[in-house]
Amino acid sequence: MIYAQIKSGRKLHLVCEAGEEDRGSIVRYGYLGAPLCGQHMEGNYRMTINVPLGNACKKCRLAYTRRTHQ
Repeated sequence: MIYAQIKSGRKLHLVCEAGEEDRGSIVRYGYLGAPLCGQHMEGNYRMTINVPLGNACKKCRLAYTRRTHQ
C-alpha cells in the first residue's frame, strides 16, 4: 500500500501497488490499484513528495484498518 494523490491540493488515498491483491485481482506491474475508499478517478495519480499525512483520506484509512484486522 502506498499513498497517491488524484488531483493537486486533494487528499492522499491509499492504493495497492503492483503485485498486491486489489478487489480479488492482482495489480499488474507498472500500475496502481483504485483508491480503497472507492472514489472514482480519471487519468493518472500525481507524484506525492512532502505531502503531510494529515491530508490522508479518512475513508481509505478506515478501509485499510478493516482489511487488515479481519
